[in-house]
Amino acid sequence: MDEAVPTKLVLAIVQVCDVQRLVHRLVAEGFGATRIDTYGGFLRKENAVVLVATTEDRLPVLSRVVNETCQRRMVTLLPPANDGTIGFYAPPQPEQVEVGGAVVLTLPIERVELLNRLARTELATAG
Repeated sequence: MDEAVPTKLVLAIVQVCDVQRLVHRLVAEGFGATRIDTYGGFLRKENAVVLVATTEDRLPVLSRVVNETCQRRMVTLLPPANDGTIGFYAPPQPEQVEVGGAVVLTLPIERVELLNRLARTELATAG
């Protein structure tokens, strides 16, 4: 397998309900992917950041996979009952909010170091 040196680091911030399918699709397309679970954002929900190091020419494939697996959807949210204001209390009303999709950041990679690779090779040949 030809190991091209990655020139781009892609961070895809996606909803946790989409991340498993996304990672499986990325691996099926020949990408390596690392998943980091996160929490927060506007809706205070669990998300995931998927990191992929790739080459410039593979970016369209990666973008297509993210677009196909991370769909937007409508959910009903109930705002918190106590918003901190003083005065008339009105029970919160459910709101329809669009969620999903992905935020994709593409960063240049300036240098790639494969740490301990030489040490593993030396151990294999010494034994």
